[in-house]
Amino acid sequence: MERVWRVLVVLVSASVFAHAQQSADDTERLQKAVQNPVASLISIPFQNNTNFPIGSFSRTQNVLNIQPVIPTGISENWNLITRAILPIISQPSISTIASLQASAIVT
Repeated sequence: MERVWRVLVVLVSASVFAHAQQSADDTERLQKAVQNPVASLISIPFQNNTNFPIGSFSRTQNVLNIQPVIPTGISENWNLITRAILPIISQPSISTIASLQASAIVT
């Protein structure tokens, strides 16, 4: 019975070591893929731009750009890399008439 436990401990230890080695290899592969601009890796960066002063009342405009990069394999040797820019804009009204109309509609 003691021999079975020793064999079991050795097998579990070997399994844990192999998993740790595989995890290190996966980490290294991921690090290389992140540095490669044409790797098959989907990324979704965000860029936020704040613009001061907007209009005669010195208001603030905010633009959030969502820029997904999506590679698609066309064949074994070719990838199609799609990069769209999706802006989300918070634009203040630049005149008093428009701001009065907007506040009258909201309230």
